[in-house]
Amino acid sequence: MPPEIFDVVVVGTGWNGLISAKTYLDFDANANLVLVDEQATIGGAWSDEKIYPGLFAQIKYGQFEYSFYPMRHEGVTKDGYISGQTINNYLKEFAAEFGLIQRTRLRTKVVQVTRRPDGGWRLNLESGKEAIECAKLIYASGAASHPVIPQWPCSERFNVPIVHSSEIRSHVDKLQKIRRATVIGAAKSAYDTVFLLLQYGVQVNWIIRENSAGPMAIMPPTILGICNTMDAVSTELVSHLGSSIMQTKGTGYWLFNRTFIGRSIAKIFWKTIAIIAARHAGYDKSPNAQKLKPVPHGNGIFWANAGLGCASVPNFWKAFHEGDCKVHKTEIASLSASNTVELSNGAHFDTDYIILCTGFDKSYHHFSAELQETLGLVSSTYEQVKWAKLEAKAEKKIDQLLPAIRESPITTVEVPSRSAHLEKLLHGPSRHYRRLIVPDIAAKGDRSIYFPGFIDTIYTPLVAEVQALWGVAFLLGLVDLPSQGDMEAEVADWNVWTRKRYLAQGKKHAYAIYDFFAYINLLLGDLGINGRRKSTALAELFLPKYPRDYKGITDEFRRALSTRQGKAYAKGTKVV
Repeated sequence: MPPEIFDVVVVGTGWNGLISAKTYLDFDANANLVLVDEQATIGGAWSDEKIYPGLFAQIKYGQFEYSFYPMRHEGVTKDGYISGQTINNYLKEFAAEFGLIQRTRLRTKVVQVTRRPDGGWRLNLESGKEAIECAKLIYASGAASHPVIPQWPCSERFNVPIVHSSEIRSHVDKLQKIRRATVIGAAKSAYDTVFLLLQYGVQVNWIIRENSAGPMAIMPPTILGICNTMDAVSTELVSHLGSSIMQTKGTGYWLFNRTFIGRSIAKIFWKTIAIIAARHAGYDKSPNAQKLKPVPHGNGIFWANAGLGCASVPNFWKAFHEGDCKVHKTEIASLSASNTVELSNGAHFDTDYIILCTGFDKSYHHFSAELQETLGLVSSTYEQVKWAKLEAKAEKKIDQLLPAIRESPITTVEVPSRSAHLEKLLHGPSRHYRRLIVPDIAAKGDRSIYFPGFIDTIYTPLVAEVQALWGVAFLLGLVDLPSQGDMEAEVADWNVWTRKRYLAQGKKHAYAIYDFFAYINLLLGDLGINGRRKSTALAELFLPKYPRDYKGITDEFRRALSTRQGKAYAKGTKVV
């Protein structure tokens, strides 16, 4: 059966896939473009299959949308946080508004991606569907589409459902009727799941491995009831206070990183935020709650070792302290007869359900091991010496530029689970320039693929929008690139920085939880777009920035192109 041929294939219909498709069509309205997704509905992590009652994003209304397409004001908490249903509706409406639904093929699972001998890409599909081929591939499956499923020694007489947190939607009716449940993991999904179960009156045993990165650092929804926490985080000031590799010039950098007074101010700021967060959570109310203190104790908000979250659901901590929830800092040893969970510390209890809040691995498994290395998706076995030299040089540079993160506050290394069987995980930042493209093949003139969405920030829609503009410009040859050596040095700088700055999270992901505006400005600068979006320097530094502040960046890029190339480009007209 001959394959279908397309100009462009977009894998994924979440935040990144939808905006990537829309942006490409903005520059080539006649492109033969198709989106594919294995799910039954559009939305990625916010599709019908993934959301459930009581699920809220940890971001404020007005901050979780594309710059040019406002979200409806519905399903918003009194503190301003957005429900999963509102986000789901937004993405489906966006796809309909811009003609993407008719270009989308749902229930279409990619099982293998290969290079065509003459260039371009071939995607083999599940269930005997004919393959599709394309000249350009936008691999936007994102960082939340391949769930991590641990397994333990299990008795044949253990008859309890074991489901991943991404499957909760289809189990809600049953979860409301059970008496006992076991939640495994310490990511934001674990907090959301525990809250949901406690709301249903379920007795919860919450298991967090003792030798893991520990519980996630949780911010309060507001700072002392005065301002929304996400407003405070969404300022340029926080980037300067947060030791970002992407902000190492200017007065703000010099003050907060190169002077004793500035570094002292930064330390006081982060310590104060940590105290506010700890008091809001009430960690010291009980030995049970103390087990949820983020590591390192007293400064977990700054380091975000296990990630950073926000208590976006109303009354999370009240529900936790008043509910029947016991936290276990250990791991599962086995699942025994009579539906009993045996723990490594000798404790045991019965359960009616097990919910795995064990996160996601990168969805690169569709590429062969060799192609994963070629595309910078995993570390290359044949270039270890080169990258070791680049990263050693990067470490010296970062230690000199950012003294606050020179020494790690955590000396112990996360120990893998002793009892759970895990397939080989693809954890670790990729080796992509600007977190999007492969230096080696791009330097050879191959502009046929980019990888949006594999960076962890809290401003997902805006980061996705700017990545899409940069990525499409790359595919169409509209953005200049530095030499391969310079691109690889940038990759090394980033990967060394993110693991020094964010510790365990930085070793697993391209993590930039306080640095998203600095990253956005970096991409915009490459495109000739002014990253400054406020009227004054003080406003730029102290006021929160919203996606709407970036409205019109595509037109700004067209104008920059026109200035550079001496001719105008209309929307939808292919630029060559």
